Amino acid sequence: MVKAKTDKGQCMTWLETINLRIARVNKVAEAIELCGRFQAFASVEKLLKVRVYRSSRYSTDISIHLTWGHDPGVESALGRSISEALGELGLINHTVWKEQEVF
Repeated sequence: MVKAKTDKGQCMTWLETINLRIARVNKVAEAIELCGRFQAFASVEKLLKVRVYRSSRYSTDISIHLTWGHDPGVESALGRSISEALGELGLINHTVWKEQEVF
C-alpha cells in the first residue's frame, strides 16, 4: 500500500474517526454487531486498517477508526456509510485527522 510522502520523505496517514454516543443502553449490542460488519471493508483500496473501540468509562460510547494511506477528504464514502448506519442509534461525530509532522 502506498502512503503519501511528506517533505522529509516520510509516509503520512489520515485517521477518520466516527464516534457514536448511543441513546439507549439496549442498543449497544446492535451497534457492536454493526461494527463487526465494517471489518469486512478493511480490503478497500488505501484503507490500511479498521479498529473499533468502546469507552472504558461509558459503555454507550463507541469509536470507529479508519486509517487511510491517502487523503480521504472531508469524509470517505465508507465513513459516510458507517455514519449513516450508526446514526440511527445515537449521536455521531465524524472527523478526519491528518498526521502532523512534529520532527
